[in-house]
Amino acid sequence: MPFVNIRTYTGALSNEEKRALQEKITDLMVAYEGKGNPLFRKLVWVMIEEEAPQNWMLGGQNVQDLMYKNESFKESYLRNRNETTSQ
Repeated sequence: MPFVNIRTYTGALSNEEKRALQEKITDLMVAYEGKGNPLFRKLVWVMIEEEAPQNWMLGGQNVQDLMYKNESFKESYLRNRNETTSQ
């Protein structure tokens, strides 16, 4: 029974993107660990944990600071965050 844990910051992925990522990872686990057996799919756990962006650093810089320096990144983040929190 494989368990895949993905950690990212809140707003990095939309709900659609999270769902697609979980499905693709499940497919990979079935292909590799389950040796292609479709029944193995029922045993695959995929969890996405989200954390506030100010709790992440990349290259010694706070992710929240980085995202606000890049306008398209900021727009994407805000759109995804709003989508995630509105459901």
